[in-house]
Amino acid sequence: MRRMKQWLVLMLTFSMIFSGLMLRTTEAAAAVNDYVSVTKTVSPTIITTEDTADVTLNITGTPPVNVVVPNDVVLIIDKSGSMAPAYNNGEDKMTNAKNAAKGFVDLMDLTKHRVAVVDFSSTNMISSIPFTTDKDVAKNYINGIQANGGTATGDAIQAAINLLVDHRPEAQPVIVIMTDGEANQPSNDPYGYAKQKAQDAKDAGIITYTIALLKPSEDPDTSGPNILLKEMATTAAHHHFVLGSTGLAEIYAAIVKEIGLASAFDVTVMDIVDPNFEIVPGSADNNIPKPTINGNTLIWDFNELKDSTLSFTYKIRPVSKTKTGTFPVSTASSVITYKDYAGASRSKSISSVSVKVKLPAPEITSLDKHIGHPNGGETVVINGNHFVSGATVLFGTMPATNVVYVSDTQLTVTAPAGAQGVVNVTVSNPDVQQASAPYQYKADPIVTNIEPNNGPIDGGTLVFVSGNYFMKGVTAQFGDLPASVVYVNPSYIKVTSPMVTTPGPVDITFTNPDETNVVVPGGFTYNAPPKTDPEITTVTPNTGLITGGDLVYIVGKNFKSGMTVFVGGKQASTTFMSTTKLSIIVPVGDAVGTVDVAVSNLNNALFTLPGAYTYTAVQYPSPTISTIIPNSGLIAGGDLVYVSGTNFVNGVTQVMIGGKPAATTYMSKTSLKVIVPAGDGLGSVDVKVITDTKVGKNLL
Repeated sequence: MRRMKQWLVLMLTFSMIFSGLMLRTTEAAAAVNDYVSVTKTVSPTIITTEDTADVTLNITGTPPVNVVVPNDVVLIIDKSGSMAPAYNNGEDKMTNAKNAAKGFVDLMDLTKHRVAVVDFSSTNMISSIPFTTDKDVAKNYINGIQANGGTATGDAIQAAINLLVDHRPEAQPVIVIMTDGEANQPSNDPYGYAKQKAQDAKDAGIITYTIALLKPSEDPDTSGPNILLKEMATTAAHHHFVLGSTGLAEIYAAIVKEIGLASAFDVTVMDIVDPNFEIVPGSADNNIPKPTINGNTLIWDFNELKDSTLSFTYKIRPVSKTKTGTFPVSTASSVITYKDYAGASRSKSISSVSVKVKLPAPEITSLDKHIGHPNGGETVVINGNHFVSGATVLFGTMPATNVVYVSDTQLTVTAPAGAQGVVNVTVSNPDVQQASAPYQYKADPIVTNIEPNNGPIDGGTLVFVSGNYFMKGVTAQFGDLPASVVYVNPSYIKVTSPMVTTPGPVDITFTNPDETNVVVPGGFTYNAPPKTDPEITTVTPNTGLITGGDLVYIVGKNFKSGMTVFVGGKQASTTFMSTTKLSIIVPVGDAVGTVDVAVSNLNNALFTLPGAYTYTAVQYPSPTISTIIPNSGLIAGGDLVYVSGTNFVNGVTQVMIGGKPAATTYMSKTSLKVIVPAGDGLGSVDVKVITDTKVGKNLL
């Protein structure tokens, strides 16, 4: 670049004053413009003393407007036998490469740049043409290239270096190498030889672009030729690859656009890592170019930076395993130095970013006791990693007592009392980082009271159970039948008895979700079911006339609508009043005396109260006769006679005339209508009115 500046001064001598003014104006701009920008990032921004962080430097060039630096470019074209169609399933990579190279020449501005060509295969088959500004000369030479031979990549680069020894002082020397195969000559370490020659070119200030023609099925990340060419390039941004030969022309075209751009030359990036960190060995090896590392200082040297972004990465880790805080990644002495297109030396500070370093979070690997009584008091050894003196321990929400820091891998504590169940044992370091492990409070439930302790076999009895160590989700079994449970608190639950078929005592088993349990032998008794058959206890009133018709109340239990009462075997008109009371109309009795009263259920079964009702005889008052009208008639009888008197009874009172029964019609208690029977002879006869056994007399 120093020679380029001298060339500009020489040109200024022969230029018009206007041109001189323009150049001075441009140089003045070069003195104030910044052609390089740099950013540094770190990820993650928070790490532990045992972690690493990725540091990335992004360096971007900004070429000045309307400034083109002349370039002397050597095109190195692989013509090894592997470029022929026979080695590529009919694809003519050689022809494609030649066409792309000719396109490169066509796109070059040969009024500013020059081009030379080196075509190579085996060491003894390397040819070239010197620099020219005549496109046809270059393209005609390229047309004559034929595929044949091995791949002497290192010797081809040396041939290009030889051509560039006499590059124009004002021109930037450039190599653009394209190859499809692995370097295989010389036979002793062809890869190492090729990389050494590429380094020789870089040391000579030559910019090197590399293009790898890979097989269509080849993996760029593992391809030997691709890795070799990437390492040979000036920077990673100067390397390209294609699968097959498709896209090769576009890569050449992109390179043409880059040559002549001028951002920064002879670039040195020096990044000095803060003393609180160290560089992870090997973490910067994949950078192109690979930096030199001395202690905490990384230095990248490369020949040019265009308008693309170049990224360099490496890893850092804390030096101290106990020191925490927020620290810068690099020191204030980190800097980029370079020369601009006019040869002026420049520098650019690399701003740092910070990383917060904290201790690793504690880890619990085991508890020597993971089960304890709810009353607490267990001594528990906590094993793990990254414990810190001053750590606190919680069992659930309750603090442990007697916390002893044994080492960074062990604590001992006394468990506090806790509710039955699983809780987290949480270790908290002073920096509030935590680790947890499960611990189980466990005890068999205790039953102190069951109320009530009996109920019907139909179930449904709400039973209140008192005790301790009941857990939410506790279950109960009456015998082998599950019962419904409502959990209230660890000392109180409510249980509903299930239905059974057999009365008697059963065991009750209470089981917690953690499988602790207690059995209460004979804890609940199922009562025998009450009888449901109807039963008569009293009959009120329990006596009545044999004629029946009296209203009587039947008192008892288990009466139902539709049941029927029988008195002395005769069905009585029955009315349902309640389950304990019926009313009846007593039927006519067959005889005076005591009879059974029975109730028939809906299945027609009789349930009897013996001798429950007594029929009594009817007691009539003695009748009297006051008049008989008319009181005489023909011996043939048939006359209608009216008998007046007292105490006549309907259906009972009968009239006898002359000892013969007369057809009697009851009209009232004082009047009867009689048809006189035929007489036995003339004369007066007795007329009797008979009610039951009582007689009223008169003469007719």
